[in-house]
Amino acid sequence: MKKIVFTVLTSITLVSCFGFYDYEIDTIVDNYEVLWVDAYESRSLKKGETIIPAFVFATGYNSKYIYSKQHPLLENSKEKINLNITHYYIIERTKSIFQDKPVFGPFNKTEFEKKCQELSIKKPEFNLTFPTEF
Repeated sequence: MKKIVFTVLTSITLVSCFGFYDYEIDTIVDNYEVLWVDAYESRSLKKGETIIPAFVFATGYNSKYIYSKQHPLLENSKEKINLNITHYYIIERTKSIFQDKPVFGPFNKTEFEKKCQELSIKKPEFNLTFPTEF
């Protein structure tokens, strides 16, 4: 009887611990993901490790690159987004578990457009977008 009670209590405890974390994962392509844990403002782009820190709010890809837009978090904050600044990134896709090819950025819009021309990225579409107001 003690084993049954212990097993039931342990199961309840373990299941309830998983409920403490709220999260969402969106796959971009291959093993590239945009995800947040505990707070929407922590949304980052990962491939086994963080490639672009929070707050990623738009991303897209073609056969060779992933491109993303990011509003950085305010200095010394984990939850307040600086909507006045937009950074752009370009990530060369890889089949490796971790990112072993170049990550370009952060760029402003003009620098991003110039880099897109250099890399022959024509009309990058940010088809995966996330709200910036919660």
